[in-house]
Amino acid sequence: MPAYLTRIIIITACLASPAFSVAQSTSENAEARVYFEEGNRLFQQASRASGSKRTTLLQRSLEAYVDSLQIVRSRNALFNAAIVLEELDRNDESFNYYTEYLRIEGLTEADREEASRRRDALRPKVAVLRVSSEPEAAQLWVDRKDLAARGETPIEVAVPPGQHRVFVEKEGYVPAERALKMVHGEATVLDLRLEPLPVEPVVEAGPADTYEKPRLRNAAIGTAASTIATAAVGLGLSLKARSLHDEYDNAAAQYEMTGEPADLQRAQDLANRTDRFNIAADVMWGTTIALGISAIVLYTQHRKRQRREKARVDVSVSRHGGFASVRMPLGASR
Repeated sequence: MPAYLTRIIIITACLASPAFSVAQSTSENAEARVYFEEGNRLFQQASRASGSKRTTLLQRSLEAYVDSLQIVRSRNALFNAAIVLEELDRNDESFNYYTEYLRIEGLTEADREEASRRRDALRPKVAVLRVSSEPEAAQLWVDRKDLAARGETPIEVAVPPGQHRVFVEKEGYVPAERALKMVHGEATVLDLRLEPLPVEPVVEAGPADTYEKPRLRNAAIGTAASTIATAAVGLGLSLKARSLHDEYDNAAAQYEMTGEPADLQRAQDLANRTDRFNIAADVMWGTTIALGISAIVLYTQHRKRQRREKARVDVSVSRHGGFASVRMPLGASR
């Protein structure tokens, strides 16, 4: 049987298989299915064509499979795309599609053997990079880190022959970078042991830094605010007492002219209210003075402690480098 007929049978079997990834009820899966079937149809047409027409049909078939994969990463579309790439002599990409296919869980033994056989047949035609790491599941990039990672270690990828830079990273570990020369038809093995990131030193503030100085400073600020508030209340009471005293003077003058008991009673009430407001105002002014003195004392103590504080140097090291900081309060002694 001709080789291309064998491939048509494989693709037809994939089409009939129930393993087309996720359930077909969603619109996304339905759209992916349309592209998948279009790729199959174009591939069958390419198997009956020759020359440039065959190449064009293969390229269109590959585009349909890729469109399907952009919607749903179907195992069948991956396998069929790998076959088409192989037909187009795009061996590096075909090898990598087979590799991705083989990483899918749940493949039957027959499917895995078929994909492995096809990938192994490509090894003499490509340069293979085999990367493993301790610990595993590190991300791999080749040449460009601005693109998506090639996958997780352990992994095999096909790359063009020549010089390449390999980047391996895993969270919590020092990134690794290597320069390699890849040779056509050979496998280059890279086995890395990733080092844990150094623990950043933690500088713990002493009791004086954590509690005493903030407490003194905050107490001085709070006391100063209370001083302003009580002063405002005292001023309001004093103004009210002044207003009541003026009303008392008018009521007393009215009583002297009329001699009416009602005018006398009103004047006495105003005198009593004036006395009460004057007493309250005196209390508030006294409180204001006491709070003001307390705020001054607290701030003075805070400044004395700040002057005795020495300059402190903090050093920190991370995966992005190191830095040092110097903290010296204003007025600190050297």
